[in-house]
Amino acid sequence: MKGYLKDQVGSIIFFYSQIALVMIVAQLASSLGGSQISKSNFLYMLIIVTFFLVIYHMYRYAKYRDIYRYTIDDATESAWLPDTPDHLTTQLKEHYEKQYNSYKQQVELLHAEKKQENIFMQQWIHQMKTPLSVMRLTLEKEEHNLPTQFKQNMDEELDRIKNGLQLALYQSRLQQFERDFHVEKIVVKDLVHTIIQEYKSSFIRNRVYPKVEIDPSLHIYSDQKWLGFVLEQITSNAIKYAGDTNSTIHYQASVWEGAVELKIIDHGIGIPKQDIKRIFEPFFTGENGRHYRESTGMGLFLAKQICDSLEHQLEVSSEATKGTTIMIRFDPS
Repeated sequence: MKGYLKDQVGSIIFFYSQIALVMIVAQLASSLGGSQISKSNFLYMLIIVTFFLVIYHMYRYAKYRDIYRYTIDDATESAWLPDTPDHLTTQLKEHYEKQYNSYKQQVELLHAEKKQENIFMQQWIHQMKTPLSVMRLTLEKEEHNLPTQFKQNMDEELDRIKNGLQLALYQSRLQQFERDFHVEKIVVKDLVHTIIQEYKSSFIRNRVYPKVEIDPSLHIYSDQKWLGFVLEQITSNAIKYAGDTNSTIHYQASVWEGAVELKIIDHGIGIPKQDIKRIFEPFFTGENGRHYRESTGMGLFLAKQICDSLEHQLEVSSEATKGTTIMIRFDPS
């Protein structure tokens, strides 16, 4: 009712302004004829016209009531609208339904194309992992026949390809996170050791050394595959930005107020202060990205998206030239 009255305020004001003008003209005409219209007659006329005005708007509101109630109470994502009371609203309804149907068809088409694209992307990534594994095995087999520097360079390039494929794979999977999600009990130290083993050659090649300071009994509940990917991205960044420093990357875990906090601490180049607030933005590489061309700016973005989906808190603190600390907080379930 309030919405209807707001729409009719202008017409009601115009109506009473016309009544007032008629009364003024009638009073002037009566004065010229030597008589006067009493105030009671004016009041009587005002009551009569107001009565009929109220009747008119009650009838009109009854016709439009379903539309106003639909707008207030039933605003759902649907093309349905209540029956229209006049030709104008009928035209608007027909136009709306045509637009909605066209929009719906386009969205369904885009969803189908996106689904096919994701399926193709995932299949292609898995296919690329096979020649990647073959190349790595070949390098290991011919290790004694290859120059050391050449072997290291090839290992580094293969790691970059592998990391790029992992980013692409998890980016496509993230869009269907709810369908690919399984919570289980995870021993924190075992998961960290698995990640370190995965990046063993990178640690050695970049002369950076891991140090795990985690209680073996400490455990969390999360999805091991997704959380493992997050730790892979953090570890990869820590190695990359602490490379050739002969420093240590610390993996520490503790319990604070019932929540488990896992910290990965490096002593590398750190993150400039002006870049801290933007490191979780997609494709943002910042000042460090100018010196490390292989940076995509997607690793921490995906890590943040995954942690949000897993309901874990991901925080970063850093100081330029001194290092970076990344903390993942696992709230008690």
